[in-house]
Amino acid sequence: MYEKPEFLKPGHHLAVAFREGPVFFRITGREIVTYEPYEVGKVSAGQTSDWFEPKNEYNDHILDPEQQRFILQAFVGVAPEVAEVYLRFPPQVDRFNLRGTRRVPGATKWLDGVTSPFEEPDARSELITFQDLYPSFNVHNPDTDDIYAMLAFHVAKYTYRVVRDTKDIEALIDGKKKCKIYTFLEPYSAPQWLVKLVGSDLMSYAAKLWNERMGTGV
Repeated sequence: MYEKPEFLKPGHHLAVAFREGPVFFRITGREIVTYEPYEVGKVSAGQTSDWFEPKNEYNDHILDPEQQRFILQAFVGVAPEVAEVYLRFPPQVDRFNLRGTRRVPGATKWLDGVTSPFEEPDARSELITFQDLYPSFNVHNPDTDDIYAMLAFHVAKYTYRVVRDTKDIEALIDGKKKCKIYTFLEPYSAPQWLVKLVGSDLMSYAAKLWNERMGTGV
């Protein structure tokens, strides 16, 4: 079973920055999940696969936790090397940047088989997903020959509890307690169920403290 050193263990802390503010989690349990190669299929020369949301043999979304009590951490490997992967997160929303709406193909690919090899996904391929907040993908073939594209998903599934003590949150932001900080490529809103679970007041407090101590927005 493939285990990335970046995978968290019970007792570790995770901070995820949302538009409403960061949420701090303490990992309470872990399961490593290794999926068989996900076959995107044939992508003709100069063409794309179109957008897709990876599913398993039971038609379940691979990167959408089946319950709200789970968080997924995933690393994505790509084959062949020439394949270019584009990301849309969440799947229904086009990402925006200085070039405007993301085009496929375009100058804003997420990664390819060189930067994140199939057998050993790069740390830059990391994704943190929640129920109702997961990505879709599009694979572009820039080559002059057809390719058969595949993705490898190496996933850790966590149970968690939300950190609510303000002194603990302060210690995590100040680095007095070790914490993995995850920021999306662009600031996304937290799923409504998570906002309700955490509480908007606590998220606003954490955002204010984060901005004061770290000098950067969330």
